[in-house]
Amino acid sequence: MKRFILSVLSVIIFSNLLFAETASWFTAMEPGYFTKSGTLFNDAQGGVASNSLPMGSVVELSNPATGRSAVTTVIDTLPELPEGRELAVTEATANLLGMLDTGLADLKVSLIREGTIKEKTDLKNTGWYFFDLGLYTDTGTVSLLYSRLLDNDLRPYIEIEDGGVRLFARHVMAYQLEWAENRIALSGIEAPEPQPEINPYSL
Repeated sequence: MKRFILSVLSVIIFSNLLFAETASWFTAMEPGYFTKSGTLFNDAQGGVASNSLPMGSVVELSNPATGRSAVTTVIDTLPELPEGRELAVTEATANLLGMLDTGLADLKVSLIREGTIKEKTDLKNTGWYFFDLGLYTDTGTVSLLYSRLLDNDLRPYIEIEDGGVRLFARHVMAYQLEWAENRIALSGIEAPEPQPEINPYSL
């Protein structure tokens, strides 16, 4: 699945700040594109793609021209960009920054927290977790719960088994566990004990 970059970013890194000369936003050329973070791409959700920042990094993007800013997470890479073009935001993030109509903006990017583990490690110490939310025989129930999990900013996955469809919330970092348990409860599911999983960004 290909992506379409509406324009490009040239980024200079200095300490914990990145100064973007020209910023734009990107979208999928057709539905069904999965980001490198393992999530289904959604124009309506925040996010940023980067060739230099580790997956899961949290950044604050500021648009001096509009006085608007947004805190978002690195969810993807852009390997098809030429050298020197390092960053692009989703349509939703572009809207928050007030750059959706112009398509271009000079952004200041501040690194809040660098993404976690870059290599595969012992499964007990990855810092990543998933929740097994149970086996369901009613596909309508699975569809409803899946949608609720998405609405609550979680990353739902399904696996087809002989007895039905198993639902998961995956790719939860250690510091997000309490938040994820609350969001699962808001989705109408009793949160089970989290289980460790392989760092998704090292695969």
